[in-house]
Amino acid sequence: MTIAEVASQPTDAERFGHILQVQRAAYLRDGAPSMAARRSDLSRLKAALIARRSAIEEAINTDFGHRSRHETAMMELGGVVQGIDYLERNLRRFMRPTRRHTALMLRFGTNRVEYQPLGVVGVISPWNYPVNLSLMPVVTAIAAGNRVMLKPSKFTPATNTVLASMLSEVPFPVASTGVVYERACRPVRGPVGRAAAYLAGLVQGL
Repeated sequence: MTIAEVASQPTDAERFGHILQVQRAAYLRDGAPSMAARRSDLSRLKAALIARRSAIEEAINTDFGHRSRHETAMMELGGVVQGIDYLERNLRRFMRPTRRHTALMLRFGTNRVEYQPLGVVGVISPWNYPVNLSLMPVVTAIAAGNRVMLKPSKFTPATNTVLASMLSEVPFPVASTGVVYERACRPVRGPVGRAAAYLAGLVQGL
């Protein structure tokens, strides 16, 4: 690759910024997903995770040199599956508006809090439990009605490959025109330091 070709490659900030723009535009266009849509997304992700159990166990074993398949099944897969089950069972309660006290002079009125998604959520996960600590924040954000940009650890490349493949193949509804195919999650690859700094800048700019 020549110097000109290297210079023409998009930077991490440009790549992440483009994904963020696509996800944010999709959220503004489509609005917050319904409870049925959220449950459907969670069910699809759960099914994809269970279907790839062997591949995930093998990838984690590769990344760590050796890790018991039983530990992976219990601590990685089991935790996420149980988390999805919990979210699906309680989603109606989580989405229900909650009433607040009304001052005496406004006693004929009512107050309530309606919970709304943020829109796009960034997740940066560590290396020690790369599936659980990546996907639990993702599924929680999905349950809350958000789209997600996921940045897994660079120290678990085999696991990251399986996760990226799984998330790209889960049949989430289309979020935009051929760039982000998942309504919920778009895998992001790049140096974690830059990703952390970039996402922190986004938070400060909101």
